[in-house]
Amino acid sequence: MWVPSFISRSKISHSKGEKKRKWPRVLVEIFVFVLVIMGITTGMNYLYVDDTDEFARYMLHDFYALDETENIDRLYLGSSHVFCDINPVILDEMNGEYNYNLATGTQQMITSYYLLKEADKKHDVKRVYLDLYYDCTTEGLGNFREYGSLPYSWNVLNQMKPSVNKLSYILHLSEPRYYYMSFFAFTRYKEQLFQPEYVRGVVERKQTDIYKNYVYEHIDEEEHGESVLRSAKKGYMTYDNMPIEGGFYSNVVEQPLSDNPLTEETLEYLLKIVEYCEEQDIILTCIGCPISDFQLQANGTYDKYVSQVRELAQEHGFAYYDFNLCKEEYLDVVDTSYWADQGHLNTTGAEKFTTFLGKFLLAEENGETTYQDCFYNSYEEKMTTMEEQIFGLEVLQGENIRQESITYNIRPIHNVEEKELEIHVYKIAEDGTYEEMSVTRAGNALSISLPASEQGMLYMEAGFVGEEASNWAKITY
Repeated sequence: MWVPSFISRSKISHSKGEKKRKWPRVLVEIFVFVLVIMGITTGMNYLYVDDTDEFARYMLHDFYALDETENIDRLYLGSSHVFCDINPVILDEMNGEYNYNLATGTQQMITSYYLLKEADKKHDVKRVYLDLYYDCTTEGLGNFREYGSLPYSWNVLNQMKPSVNKLSYILHLSEPRYYYMSFFAFTRYKEQLFQPEYVRGVVERKQTDIYKNYVYEHIDEEEHGESVLRSAKKGYMTYDNMPIEGGFYSNVVEQPLSDNPLTEETLEYLLKIVEYCEEQDIILTCIGCPISDFQLQANGTYDKYVSQVRELAQEHGFAYYDFNLCKEEYLDVVDTSYWADQGHLNTTGAEKFTTFLGKFLLAEENGETTYQDCFYNSYEEKMTTMEEQIFGLEVLQGENIRQESITYNIRPIHNVEEKELEIHVYKIAEDGTYEEMSVTRAGNALSISLPASEQGMLYMEAGFVGEEASNWAKITY
């Protein structure tokens, strides 16, 4: 049927008018929907996400609160070794610039990359110091896209402000099937969904003044029952602890490193950091913060890590200084009084290391030769050059198929080649008396066996034959 053109045009015009009137309503509906989702997400995160003991929350809050006049000149990235070992306030006084730690617990290379970009958005960063810790960059945690490693990134994502940089971090962190947990943090706590006691505990901790005022205090209830870690200025955390008398002790075995141990994911983002620094005219320096000789000697393969990083530094033109290879006449933190635990310096040790680090970096920047003979060529060389000593005791519980008995394997960690070691194990009775146990020896290591149904306390000590015991530990079994 024929329709006059003016009627046809009128209908089309009317239809377009209706669509134009609908768009504002649609936009309002979308906006309201987004607000509702954001409100629900915020509420659920408050109830279920327990970040009350997460240092990244406190550090990033202070970072975002920096005054506009405070420009970060020197940025320090890495894991807890950075925020425990490097005090930016000391460095401020030494180099006359603004230093800041943007380190987080178990910081993987993808996190370092995106935090670098986060800092460089707001600040004119001139120098970046990136700590390379083997445990965060090799097999295991170095595969940061694996599901088991994602929580370390999520802890940081929880505290980052919304931005294109944060969105990029989320999209490159994992497979798409895990995106929902990166966007909606509370979905990671499905097992706590109907656990009112869990929710009550989270809310109570978030109602404290310490949490509300962004004051970080970590209470080590097992050993101390009091706060031993506290947030300080500029991303630094004081660690007022010291290994128990008798030296280091561990019940975890150190996994040996493979040849070229850095993972592909770590290499990918290390090179992204190198490229970004080149593009932004930022001077990149990679460092190795001190780790106790107890941990490194127990690992026994640290030189494989050093060798690969040195090759990368030479190939890509960045400096690499590993202070685990530093000679004692320059930096001596061997004594346990400088350590909070086997991986972290305490407040006294951090002051000593930071002071040396500041002097060393300034000398290198000025082309001075003060520290040209500062490092050993390898960790193996360091061990053979150092005075013979026992660094601590590794006590591992063995596997018993029948579960009728419990076996403990005891291995002193040392750099001893010539001297013979003497090891004794005692069972401590309820009345406090000591009964020496029979042991099975294999070189400088030994094992003991106890009935699985028995409970009590063991005392073990090690030293050189003919000398007093230099290391000891007590464990419950």
